[in-house]
Amino acid sequence: MKDKILATVAQLINRYGLKKFTVDEVATTLRISKKTIYQYFSGKDEMIHEYFVANLESEKQNMDRAMREAEGFRNKLYALVHTNRCYGLPISVMGEAKQFYPEEWAEVEALRAYKLSALGELLKYAKRDGILKDNIHFGILTAMLERSSDIILDTDFLLENKLHVAQAIDAALDIILYGIEKENENDN
Repeated sequence: MKDKILATVAQLINRYGLKKFTVDEVATTLRISKKTIYQYFSGKDEMIHEYFVANLESEKQNMDRAMREAEGFRNKLYALVHTNRCYGLPISVMGEAKQFYPEEWAEVEALRAYKLSALGELLKYAKRDGILKDNIHFGILTAMLERSSDIILDTDFLLENKLHVAQAIDAALDIILYGIEKENENDN
């Protein structure tokens, strides 16, 4: 029953956001009493916390598994940045979490730090294996990737530019991996 409640909470969060769904709506949607919900959760805040924990832990596990299974630098890089969460986490919810749910936002930041650490290790191995250019300044590259992750978590930026998180990630990676200058046939 706890999983059904959490799945319903996820649907309602996806529809209304963190602040606007109610325990009554969860009960009505599931056709159960609020008393039943309170057997599993102390209230709305605990449901939101469990929602974040489930999402972020599943993303971490999916990333670790995908990184182990992927072969080659680009596939591992793609696996690292494009992992899925069990319930999805709409970008609009990120802004609410940052503003109203500091504990949950801290979990988002912890996952980001974990992913950046994994990315740093991947880049270190890529440089050691000769996949990255020798003249790449590792500190600058790492800082660029860290700052790019700030942009990806900026809900206003994403909404203003009509981007989904995955699109922003892909665009940042394209710029970092391929640069911004067109290839000129005369340069060859």
